[in-house]
Amino acid sequence: MKRKPWPLIVLALLHFFAPLGNIVANSILAKVTIETYIKALFHPDELVRTFIFLCIPILGGILIYICKKWSYYLYLLVMVFPFSYSYLSWQSQPTIELGIYLIAFYLINLLVVGYFILPQVRQVYFDPRLRWWETKPRFKADFETEFTWVDQKGRGEIKNLSEGGLLIETDLKMNTMGRIDIDFKYKEQNYALKGEIVYSKNSNGRFGYGVSLLTSEEERQTVKRLISVMSEQGLLITGRAPTQEDTFSYWVKRLLTQRKGWVPETNNKGR
Repeated sequence: MKRKPWPLIVLALLHFFAPLGNIVANSILAKVTIETYIKALFHPDELVRTFIFLCIPILGGILIYICKKWSYYLYLLVMVFPFSYSYLSWQSQPTIELGIYLIAFYLINLLVVGYFILPQVRQVYFDPRLRWWETKPRFKADFETEFTWVDQKGRGEIKNLSEGGLLIETDLKMNTMGRIDIDFKYKEQNYALKGEIVYSKNSNGRFGYGVSLLTSEEERQTVKRLISVMSEQGLLITGRAPTQEDTFSYWVKRLLTQRKGWVPETNNKGR
C-alpha cells in the first residue's frame, strides 16, 4: 500500500477544514451571520486576519501530508503566526468571550503541536527509511548469502531487493544496531553490499531483517544494474492489494477498541 498512515491523513484533513470551523466560531463570537462575517473577512483591512485563519491551516495540512523533515519544521514555524495573532487580538480587546476563545484555541493547537513532538510521529518525518509508502519497487530474490553483523558471521537468504534495501531471512538473532556486510552471488557475479538493519520480525523460528543499504555511487550503479536484470526477468513484486485492515473504518474501530493507531505505525508495512 502506498497510502500514508491514517493519523496523518486525518490530521491533514482537519487542517484543510479548519477554516470552516474558524468562520463558524468567529461569526458566533461576533454575533453576526456567517454571510456577514465572510463579507467582513475579505475587507481590505482584514486581509492579514484572513490569511492567518484561512490560509495557514490549509498550508499546515499540506505540510503535514508532505511528511518530510523540512515540512515538519516549517509546520511548527507557521503555527507560530496564529498563536501570536490570537494573543495580540485578545490584548487589543481583552474581553471574557475572547479570553475563552483564546484558551480553547490554544488548547487545541497545543494538543496538535504536542502530537507532532511525540517521538513516534517525529521519526516518520525525520527518517525516510520508515516511510514505507515511499519505498522503491522490490524484486523477488531468493539469493543465498553470507553476512557479517558486528563481529558475528551468519548465513541466510535474501528474499527481496530494491535500490535502497533488502530483506534477509536467517536463523541468527540480531538487533537493529550495527553495520551488516552482505555477500552473495547472482548470475555468476559476486556482490558485496553493506547496510544497517532498520527493522526485524520473527516468524516460525526464522528471523527476517530489513536492511537499508549504505552504498557509494559506484555501488548504487551496481545495484541498479542488478535491479535492471531482475526486472527483465519479471521478478518485480507487485504491491499488496488493499485489504479490510487498510480501510478507514478498520482504523477507527481499532483506534476505539484497541487504543492502537494513534501514531503512524512503521513496522514491516512496506517490506
